[in-house]
Amino acid sequence: MKRIRPLLITTALVASALLATGAATPGVDRASAPGSAAVGTVGSSAAAATGVPQPGKWQQYVNSPASRTIKPTAVVHALDRAGIITGAPANALATDGKSVRLTSTGGRSGSPLLTVDLGQDVGGLADVRVLAASDPRPSLRACFSESQNYLALTDAQNSGEGAIAPGCDTANIFNGFPGVGYTYDSDSHLLDLPATLPGTASDKVLRGGFRYLTLFLDSPGWVDVDAVTVNFTAAPGQTDLRNYPGHFLSSDDTLNKIWYAGAYTTQLDTGPANSAKSWPYVTGEADSSDAVVPGADPTKEVIYDGGKRDRIVWQGDLAVQGPVTYLSTNDKSAVENSLASLASQQLADGFMPAESLVGDHNTGEERTYGEYVTWFVNNMEQNWMYTGDKAFLTTWWPAVTKAMAWLESVRLQDPQGLISFAAVNSCGHYGYTDCGHETYLNALYVRNLQQAADLAKVMGDNASAATYTARSTTVSNAINVQLWDPVAGAYRYSRETPNSYPQDANATAVLTGVATGARASSALAYLRSHTWSTLGSLTVPVDNAPSSLPAFYAPLPSGFEVDARLTQAGTDPLVGQSAEQLMTTFWGWMLQQDPGTTFWEHVRPDGTPNLSQFSSLAHGWAAGPTVSLTQGVLGLRPTSGGYATWLARPTPGSLTWAEGTVPTPQGNLDAHWDHTRSGFTLQLTAPKKTSGSVQVPTFGDSVRVTVDGRTVWDGKRGTATVQGGYVTVNGVGAGKHTVVVTPTSPVRTTVSLIASSDQSSVAPGSTVHLTATLTGRAAGTLTGRLAVTGPAGWVISPATTGVDVTSDGRVVSRTVDVYAYVSPQAASGSPTVKLTFSGSGATAVASVPFTLQRSTIIYDFESGTQGWTAGTGVTSLATVGSFANGPGRPEQGAAALEAIGAGIAADSPRTVSVTPSSPLDLSGATTLALAMDSYGGAPGATGYAGTIVVTGTDGRTAQITAPISPDSWTTLTLDLSGFAGRSSVASISASMNAVGSSQIWQPRFQIDDVRTVG
Repeated sequence: MKRIRPLLITTALVASALLATGAATPGVDRASAPGSAAVGTVGSSAAAATGVPQPGKWQQYVNSPASRTIKPTAVVHALDRAGIITGAPANALATDGKSVRLTSTGGRSGSPLLTVDLGQDVGGLADVRVLAASDPRPSLRACFSESQNYLALTDAQNSGEGAIAPGCDTANIFNGFPGVGYTYDSDSHLLDLPATLPGTASDKVLRGGFRYLTLFLDSPGWVDVDAVTVNFTAAPGQTDLRNYPGHFLSSDDTLNKIWYAGAYTTQLDTGPANSAKSWPYVTGEADSSDAVVPGADPTKEVIYDGGKRDRIVWQGDLAVQGPVTYLSTNDKSAVENSLASLASQQLADGFMPAESLVGDHNTGEERTYGEYVTWFVNNMEQNWMYTGDKAFLTTWWPAVTKAMAWLESVRLQDPQGLISFAAVNSCGHYGYTDCGHETYLNALYVRNLQQAADLAKVMGDNASAATYTARSTTVSNAINVQLWDPVAGAYRYSRETPNSYPQDANATAVLTGVATGARASSALAYLRSHTWSTLGSLTVPVDNAPSSLPAFYAPLPSGFEVDARLTQAGTDPLVGQSAEQLMTTFWGWMLQQDPGTTFWEHVRPDGTPNLSQFSSLAHGWAAGPTVSLTQGVLGLRPTSGGYATWLARPTPGSLTWAEGTVPTPQGNLDAHWDHTRSGFTLQLTAPKKTSGSVQVPTFGDSVRVTVDGRTVWDGKRGTATVQGGYVTVNGVGAGKHTVVVTPTSPVRTTVSLIASSDQSSVAPGSTVHLTATLTGRAAGTLTGRLAVTGPAGWVISPATTGVDVTSDGRVVSRTVDVYAYVSPQAASGSPTVKLTFSGSGATAVASVPFTLQRSTIIYDFESGTQGWTAGTGVTSLATVGSFANGPGRPEQGAAALEAIGAGIAADSPRTVSVTPSSPLDLSGATTLALAMDSYGGAPGATGYAGTIVVTGTDGRTAQITAPISPDSWTTLTLDLSGFAGRSSVASISASMNAVGSSQIWQPRFQIDDVRTVG
């Protein structure tokens, strides 16, 4: 999917570009001095070193290192600080007898810093070749970070980490967790200098995920560094890291990079079972990765959720990592060791803990995540499908039945027949906490029932299989009766929250078969219109996000949405192509960020990692497109254990060709297909002792289909069947086969137009960004014009855009960025921007509605605190231009008001207030609004809240308390329309607090743009 971007230069865009350059790091940075390596582009890596895809040339996309000795590619920082760096910093890049000297006159706070770039995210043990050192010798230490953005190079960075562990991000809860001060070094590693020099100072502690390595000295003296290398320790059981048994390749360069980044993310997360993290640490305890995963064979590998953290095994991550592994490295031992370790922890009543019970933190949350019991059942069924390992299934089948019985016992507590984990206090999810009777959870249970039925048949228990099957229909019906909203055309969050329609609910309903036909199409259309934003698809529409589920980009449910869209490709090829759009937009964007070859845990709406410096940027559950591309786009998947039977069902989208290999217990299953103007051709090679079904797309056309030259469908009849936009040929045996689809009627031009905006409300004089995506299919070239119009006085750029793209029967799309300047004289109301595409004999329309209310800024903090003072629970306040918590900048303008909270109970309010010198007359306003941001990370908190109180001179008050999202700006609004005291306001106060925890917490929070509306 290509984007058409207009050239629109505004003051705001210039300011944004200046902000993006960042502030200079104090000290002299010699990284780009003569003789040293230049600073590399953030996110540059092996993923960028590809070209036009060619069939058979898949290994150019593999990110795995060719050697387990990793050499840095560049020096990105060489900072003298209070010390000095002598010699060319680039001398640290190769073992050649040339050195760079680091000299420190004191401790770590003023030590010089030398940061090298390993080129991509890696994991392992650092080695530093040292030629000479002072006598007495200084203490040499190493710090690690997955991103340049979280290298703690100044004292205040990462909640104070820069003063204690310079150059590190954070990997250990809760020290330095966003919103929590970094009080001791739990991240840097000591590199003991050998007794005899020259020699190698070797790291004895594993760091599982980092791209950048920083050297510093912890005492006075100097060292001459000849070279820095890393011993790559991930996936120790895989002899040839780059020679994947399974692969994927297509005509789209970005999709290829995404497939291999997902495979590498999972490979990097694979490690010895005795290299887990046990945290939290007691104060002063050093970093470590030497815990044994309970229940695992310590001599074998497991697959951790993230290389850096949590670095334990999680059920939800394995739901993605297991299939990714089987489709790429085929490391069966690592998958089954991971599954067995988790299964061995099952509690007596059948509950299955979500993660490895390593350390105090994990062993305190055995029953936190009810959702993850469903993933255990899913993972066991998926393992059977990929491997056909009857012995493994037999061992753990009793655990599966116990888990299913526990889930059913919870469901039976509800007279209406849906699961809620409130009563059992197991409300944890993949990125939020909710206790309602949800669409998402119950759809997962429907799939579990279907999976358990299939496994019961394998185990010869047909009676249980029938029970599970009947029950899946019962629960599916209950979801559709209770949680489908026909007005919205989408599935509700839950019975308790009926007016929110999340991504996970609607994608999973489609994916599990709860939603079919028109409901499936409507649910996906709702997501496309309401949750798709700049970087991808958000968890929930911003304008109706419930308190328990904030809007953010979550790779796990985004993967569900990709798969759900692929399932609908037959009935609507344009919807199927939207899966490709979502992958290239969201995962393609992540590949352009640090570390560049791995995928992130979560992403905030502003494009920063969900937990800032603590985030995992190589997280297994984000690797879903690797599975989607092999099984959904290339189209190869098992339909019975160990691929004894299989399905080949390609979804071409905009691709001209795709190919790949799937390793199976019987041998490789290979496919290559081409899609041209003349038709579609699939070449398939199936291993011995297998058989399968082939489903080839009709694209809504009348087609003729041949198999190995024999006509099986002539456009009206044949031995094949036609349903849902596919021609199905059953009973395809082992060996080589060629399936050809030839159109027998002209291609009918079809188009759809989807438009959305980054925001739902606008202000007079503001500029709003819109995105319009045209998707269509034509016999030759899809040609036309996109016209955009706004209300009177609005300026649209571009008002018209020409579209001319070659389709040749393929589904193609183009995205256009549009900017609308709102008239300064615009009145309050509900303005709409309308978009129309006309061309190639087809028309499509879309509109984007906005809410406009005129507002007046009362306090913008551009000239100081403007009379605001610290109140209860606040020790001090000041205006700031940047701050440690996300997004790190004022909501508008150059300044915001920041309050430093006292170290008191987390749920106690922290308050700031203003008493104007003269009462404010707000009688002309209907609403008082302000923007609030805060730290997160309150220990044990279930959420955060903000409060506004307005007090009149007569003593009467108006008040609102509402949920806020930490590390992002939340707009709080107080309705003044019925407040009798608004004509004479004596004071305004704003406060924030955590919810659900009384543990001691010392946060900061910010407010900005206190304004009236109406």
